Amino acid sequence: MTIAVAYKIAGDPRSAHVLDSGVVDWSGARLSISDDDAVAMRAARELGDALGTEVVGITLGPDSIGTPALRKNALSKGPDRLLVVSDDATTSWNSTAVGEALARVVQRDGTITALITGPGSTDEGSKMVSGVIAGALGWPSFQDVSAINTAGEALLLTQHTGGQRREVRVSGPVVIAVTSDAAAVKVPAMKDILDAAKKPAQLLTAADLGDMEGRTLDPIARAVPPVQPRLHQILDGPGAVAELVGILDRRGLLPNAGSTGISGDAAAPNAAGTPAAEASSTIGATPEHAVWVITAGATISPFLPALRRFDAVHVIALVPEGETAPESGQLPGFPDATSMQVITHPSDVPPEALSAALTELVDAQPGDIVLVPNEPSERALGGEIAGRHGWPILTDVREVSAEHVVSGRFGAISLETYARAGVTFVGVIGSLPGTAACAGAGSTPVSEVAAPAGAIAPARITAAESEDVSERRLATATRVVGAGRGFAAKEDLRLFHELAEVLDAAEGATRPLAEGDAWLPRDSYVGLSGTVIAPDLYIAIGISGQPHHTAGVTDSGVIVVINNDPEAEMFEFCDYGIVGDLYTVLPELITLIRKRVATD
Repeated sequence: MTIAVAYKIAGDPRSAHVLDSGVVDWSGARLSISDDDAVAMRAARELGDALGTEVVGITLGPDSIGTPALRKNALSKGPDRLLVVSDDATTSWNSTAVGEALARVVQRDGTITALITGPGSTDEGSKMVSGVIAGALGWPSFQDVSAINTAGEALLLTQHTGGQRREVRVSGPVVIAVTSDAAAVKVPAMKDILDAAKKPAQLLTAADLGDMEGRTLDPIARAVPPVQPRLHQILDGPGAVAELVGILDRRGLLPNAGSTGISGDAAAPNAAGTPAAEASSTIGATPEHAVWVITAGATISPFLPALRRFDAVHVIALVPEGETAPESGQLPGFPDATSMQVITHPSDVPPEALSAALTELVDAQPGDIVLVPNEPSERALGGEIAGRHGWPILTDVREVSAEHVVSGRFGAISLETYARAGVTFVGVIGSLPGTAACAGAGSTPVSEVAAPAGAIAPARITAAESEDVSERRLATATRVVGAGRGFAAKEDLRLFHELAEVLDAAEGATRPLAEGDAWLPRDSYVGLSGTVIAPDLYIAIGISGQPHHTAGVTDSGVIVVINNDPEAEMFEFCDYGIVGDLYTVLPELITLIRKRVATD
């Protein structure tokens, strides 16, 4: 067994410049290996040491990534040797082509049986390429893995998905995307740097990988997303908190007394002119194309009505045995789907082991779109489908019409529009409009099939336990409060929880609190590679404002920032801000909001 780690030398989005045309200019961005990929490289090194085998680093990019300095930097982080595809021709490849090319590098080597990646690249942050690589190889893929251990020739993965912490035993080749806390990254010592200069690195070109023609995918239009103007009003003085509460009340952003479910999963009823209402009136027409929606348990209902405006909507659900669809011929949870197929599987089989069976059922044609929720198991399956078919992936699908699909790029600093004609896309659901169910949409025909034993990869769940999960779903919340490093200790989050309670708000967090320190549930992570939110009100508490976080909150209606650092970047995105100690501000804020809500 040889362990490989795929890493990307990419530019930092903070240094990217978006032109008026929507084109992203990376010329000023310094190329580097991201922190997430450094974690993957360390995790691969530790696994290689445990197995007594070598670690191979693989990467792909323009000619500039093949420099001795960049090779030496990568080798100092753990790999024993490198396979580097350094060719300017790769810059025009779509993400699926990149995944397929990396798979060909693995096949060319001939010794690799496990590939480790970070959760997502710094620039794209799609979290799908690991699945694409696996699909091209015909291997299973697992995401959000926080630990990798060995059991003889098998690997034991600790994975976080679907509100569970589960142990998965994998007995064959596998692609693993690790979390940011999967390993403690070490700063290379002088010996590591000196040794790196002696390690081999093989440079390859695109021609070495065989025919890679026709792997480009150009949008028909690019645009800079409309930027919501922010008020940047800093409130100060003894009455700052009271002034803030008054403003939020006048703007209708506080909950009503006795209200419940304001920030839950329920969506607004259909209104005239909304996508759902128009969908209700157009269902019955014969659509030209179809949207295939894959779920292994993740919520998809709110997105189906808008999708059915123009397309037939086919749902494929992976369901453990014993949790099958109702005996009646319909599934009440998906009245807006055109059809539904249920793949049943043994309860100890993870959904990721069913990618081969799933791919057989997705009969998508040119012009169709395959969509998956932004959840670990579903992203892995979507990537595998794309890799097995060679279909291009879209990382942040925001709009679907009869002829076009719009996707965000690089944390939605640019929006790209693609023509659907002649292309089958696989996309991650981004900021698609969530609506209520279409009234009178009718029943959904359901067919059920058991996963063929021969199509199940050698992976089994050996243990599972429930994890703390957010009580309300961030993606559909009306109000969200977010916690950052400004909280000095976990027990101090009682103030945060109390504020969320009086506001009837969902709880979000920056990555360190959700993954590294684990002070809050993993699914509370808000940001480019976590959950992208668009509530009416977002209150950021003790959050500095790193780009991967701000990219996930910029669609919020009103942003309030509370931070004791007046230079915190988060203030650049605020409508209202208070520069102050959260331990002083929050108690007063909670008291005043509670009084205001009680008197309504």
